[in-house]
Amino acid sequence: MIRGLYTACSGMLLQLAKQDVIANNLANASTPGFKKDLAVCTAFPDMMINRLGEVKVVAGKEEPIPPVAIGRLGTGAAIQTISTDFSAGAVQKTDNPLDLAIAGDGFFVIQTPQGEKYTRNGSFRIGDDGILTTAQGYPVLGRSGPINIGDQTFTIDEKGNLLVGDEVLDTLRVVRFENNSELVKTGDDLFTNPSGTPVDVEDGQVIQGYLELSNVVAVKEMVELISVLRAYEANQKVVQAHDQTLDAAINRVGAV
Repeated sequence: MIRGLYTACSGMLLQLAKQDVIANNLANASTPGFKKDLAVCTAFPDMMINRLGEVKVVAGKEEPIPPVAIGRLGTGAAIQTISTDFSAGAVQKTDNPLDLAIAGDGFFVIQTPQGEKYTRNGSFRIGDDGILTTAQGYPVLGRSGPINIGDQTFTIDEKGNLLVGDEVLDTLRVVRFENNSELVKTGDDLFTNPSGTPVDVEDGQVIQGYLELSNVVAVKEMVELISVLRAYEANQKVVQAHDQTLDAAINRVGAV
C-alpha cells in the first residue's frame, strides 16, 4: 500500500516538473529565436509480483505451491532530462536593419563575461559606444571581434558581410555544431557548449530586416498543459484513496 502511495506521489512530482517546462515555453512564446524545451520521462524499474506461501492438500498432506506470477508493478516515473527542440521558427519581416535571421542551421556568436555564447535571437541594438549588441548589451562578434558600427548607415548581405557603402566593415560570425543536443541554455536566449568546438559557417544565409520567431506553438503547449493537469489530478486522487485506506486500517481495523 505504501509503495502505491510513493508511486502516485512520484507521478505528481513528474507532472509538476512537466508543468514548469510548459510554463517556461509559454512565457517565451514571443521571444525571438527561442527554442522550446521538452521533458523526457523515464519509468523506474518494474517489480514482478508473485503469489507466495500457498499450499495444496494431496492425499491428506499439505504440499507447497510454487510461486505464481501475478504481474508487474510499476514503481513510478521521473524526468530523465530536459531536451531542447532546435527546429527553426517562422521568419517574420520587420524592416528593421538591426533585426537579423539565419536561414538554415547556425548561431550568432555573442561575447559575454563568461566567454563566447551562441543565439538564434537576431534582435540586436547599437550601444552608446557604437558596438552592435544583444538586447542585454552583450557584443555581437564578427570575424574581427566586436562590430563597431557607430552612426554609419549599413547593410548586411546574405553571407553576413556588414557593408558601409561598398566597403566591408566586418563579417558576422555564424557557427554551427555537429550535435546541437550538447548545447546548454544559460538564460537570455543564449547557449553554451562546454564540450564542443563550433565550426564557422561559410555558406550561411543571413537575412536582414527579418526575425526568427520562437518555435513554441502556444495552442499545442496549452493542450499539453491540460493533459498534464489531468494526469496530476488522477495521481492526486490515487493518493487520497490510499490515505483513506490507511485511515481505515489504522482507526477501524486496529480497533477490532
